[in-house]
Amino acid sequence: MRKRDLKTGLLICLLLQIHGLSSSAIERISAIGARESAMALAVVALPGHFSVFQNQAFLAEEKTSSLNLSFRQPWLIKGYHESALSLICPIPSAVVALGLAQSAVANYKETSISISMAKKLTRRLTGGICVNYFFLNLPETGRNIGSFQVDAGIGYQHSRRLSMGVHLRNCAQTAAETFQYNLVFPLVIRSGVACRLSEQLLLAGETTFENDREVAFRFGTEYKLIENFLLRGGLTTNPFQHSFGFGYCWRFCQLDFALVHHEILGYSPLFSINFNFNR
Repeated sequence: MRKRDLKTGLLICLLLQIHGLSSSAIERISAIGARESAMALAVVALPGHFSVFQNQAFLAEEKTSSLNLSFRQPWLIKGYHESALSLICPIPSAVVALGLAQSAVANYKETSISISMAKKLTRRLTGGICVNYFFLNLPETGRNIGSFQVDAGIGYQHSRRLSMGVHLRNCAQTAAETFQYNLVFPLVIRSGVACRLSEQLLLAGETTFENDREVAFRFGTEYKLIENFLLRGGLTTNPFQHSFGFGYCWRFCQLDFALVHHEILGYSPLFSINFNFNR
């Protein structure tokens, strides 16, 4: 075996361990969006350009069509990247969105393709649903394996300053088989609240429950330093991570950057850019 192939194989094995395949469970790509990641992903109760990956219910708050791109280099590993795209389009009485996310290193790839719909159920309550197909490209066999999943969420806008959200990921616990593993997509339940203390300061928090794991807590904040410029930070437990970043809005475009620090693996930089077509 060539030295390059051996190094690639070892790296893929490491990433599989990180993703949890050794315990027969795998989590779909979720660290999407620099704003969301800078706030430690404590965004289950917040509307955003990447709600298609976080809580589809808050897509109903989107008033304009948008194209959104995200790029992440986990732990600064050369050749390893995660990218995502979402397209949001309001229609009469509802909002529909397409999502595409991919994680790739060497010849190994994970891809997620989804379509979502959200609408207002009452003046304050919104609901959303997502049908997703997630598949793995396995270079050792030269084939793809995958499975369909369904996500669902609700959002409650108590007032202009206070919102709450609940999201269920992988409502139907499906599995996919490889030559060595029976991969299970676990049920993930997220619930949280977001509070805007002032026009400048936003606080958000959530709890995350996943099969066979301890409950994780996430906390995030966003502060408008000056007009169109925002600072963000966040903390996550299990595993412990801290994150920070900034965002800048200019006319129809928004640019965001984040750095997420893992206690063992180090830093992961993220970039995202959003284009609002109707502005």
